[in-house]
Amino acid sequence: MPTRIGQGREAEVLTWADGYVIKLFWPEYGQADALHEAQLAQQAWLLGAPVPRVVDVLRYEGRWGIVMEWAKGVPMSEFIRDNPSLLHQAAHMLADLHLRLHARPAGQMPSQRLYLAQRIETSWLPRPLQQALLERLAQLPDGSALCHGDLHPENVLVGRQGVYAVDWPLATRGNPLADLARTALLLLYSELPIDWPGRRTFLSLRQIFLQAYLERYQADWRELQLWMPIVAAARLRDHIPEEEARLIDLIVQGLKTTD
Repeated sequence: MPTRIGQGREAEVLTWADGYVIKLFWPEYGQADALHEAQLAQQAWLLGAPVPRVVDVLRYEGRWGIVMEWAKGVPMSEFIRDNPSLLHQAAHMLADLHLRLHARPAGQMPSQRLYLAQRIETSWLPRPLQQALLERLAQLPDGSALCHGDLHPENVLVGRQGVYAVDWPLATRGNPLADLARTALLLLYSELPIDWPGRRTFLSLRQIFLQAYLERYQADWRELQLWMPIVAAARLRDHIPEEEARLIDLIVQGLKTTD
């Protein structure tokens, strides 16, 4: 009998056959969603990224799921909660993981630029604001690196065999700075679920964690700020009401930032 070992907004993760797990999507997600993420995760695996290998996409009890190798470990959020003295070490692990991903050419992954433009154009933002964001996007350099698109402590597993990135539906080929900006945005401004492991600890330390992460990556905060309004607009499409006021302010203020 499968046993739940984790869950999120889109799916839950259950034990499967020996050495495997299934990411089982909630009923509102369909076959296309499962196939899309499975394809991107498998491409990342083929590129040599530290990601569990996908072995099947199937339907179980009326819901679609992705069967993959079990990368045993705990979410980085739990690692931080249980080891607050290792906060800097966790931030460095996240940065090192991001560096490993960005060192790989992304081959046939979807275009990051096209993804961001589509998210902006289909947002509920006023058209003049959309246009300003699209103009900013057009001025920023494209890239060809493997970008996860949603890398944060809940999507990183820390285990004895190393650190793994999971949940790949937003993976693209693009500029690492945009990927870093998305992570910075989530670390600073995301609304954490009440039952999120380590919520209280992380809320009190998120600024320190972000600084240690960026220093390890050797990222330039001024360059990231150019991307922040764009990734904030893309984040609006996730429809999280508690975040909207913060994101709008970030977009408006961020568009005032120039080179």
